[in-house]
Amino acid sequence: MDEVEKIERWVILACLLLTAILGWAAWDASTQEWEGYQESYYRLALLRANSEAQKEWVRAQPVEIKQLQPKEHRSVERCITCHLAVDNPMFRDAPEPFRAHSSLLLSHPAQRFGCVVCHGGEGRAVTTLEGHGQGNIRAKPLLRGEYMQAACYSCHGEANLSPKAVAAVVRGRQLVNRYLCLGCHQIRGVGGEEGPDLSAVGSNRSWLWLYAHLARPQAIVVGSTMPVFLLSRAEVKDITIYLMTLLDSRDRFRNTPPAAEQRTKSYQGEEPKEEAKKEKGNLPENATAEKFRYDGGLFFHGAGCSLCHSIGNRGGEVGPALTYIGRKRKTEELERLLRDPEEVLPGGKMPQLYLNDEQIKTMAAYLSTLQ
Repeated sequence: MDEVEKIERWVILACLLLTAILGWAAWDASTQEWEGYQESYYRLALLRANSEAQKEWVRAQPVEIKQLQPKEHRSVERCITCHLAVDNPMFRDAPEPFRAHSSLLLSHPAQRFGCVVCHGGEGRAVTTLEGHGQGNIRAKPLLRGEYMQAACYSCHGEANLSPKAVAAVVRGRQLVNRYLCLGCHQIRGVGGEEGPDLSAVGSNRSWLWLYAHLARPQAIVVGSTMPVFLLSRAEVKDITIYLMTLLDSRDRFRNTPPAAEQRTKSYQGEEPKEEAKKEKGNLPENATAEKFRYDGGLFFHGAGCSLCHSIGNRGGEVGPALTYIGRKRKTEELERLLRDPEEVLPGGKMPQLYLNDEQIKTMAAYLSTLQ
């Protein structure tokens, strides 16, 4: 075989490999999770439309990645690629991801503020795991429950919110003072220099990282000189929420409460009639969204569980090792623990993760295999 034939064979192999890669990329692009959500939404919108004008508008909508560019900060957010009905009043009682936002959207229009500033997560992502901050241990998970107080406080400040809306933030700030945290740390120029400056820690760390570090500092930062304060679960949570309000200038919206303004409608046509608003929110059988299936192992690491728990020789040391957890607890017990850690382990350190039923079942099933 001469040199020319060898070169020709290598060129042919390279072309075949390139064709295979392009074919895989085309297949992968044609099976996106968000496409299933959009197709289901448009089918449901047709069923709920009250006029031909609305139906024509729905039929004209393309299935594509949709994004916002909030006016108040430089970012691109693609949450509405799946959450298409955030400002559609006909979907107030629909299941997620099709449910319309609460009336809070009137004073917090997504076109102006986006979604991430209130809810957290990864705005540029277009998959459930990545968008909800569960696809990577360094991502910022969605804010749920009392953790959302940090977002409200960061924009509006304490004076513009009700005491109940900032209760956890205030408790956390009081605990920071009680435990003399500023003896070692600085917050906006006040405090010691032994530990790292916390002035922008909310921008640099996720709430899961902060929670785990407060529970057992040396397990998260090897060689850390921070003492273990033996905080209760409630204290760890409140301090975490307060620390999340400490943002850099890029993220801070403090003391700029938005003026109430008319919602910018993306849904054209007539306003829905009263009877349409009272419709049940269950999806019709022919309009069910493609159900996203979690991978237990990936979800365990993506949700931040490996910050505190180890499997084999990988993971953190804040909580107990889970290498053989399947031998020690039944699947039902694991589901109860994931749903409400305080009920199963009173006084423990595990945070409330606010997982949905599918996530709980997937995680419990995965942990049950660790034997």
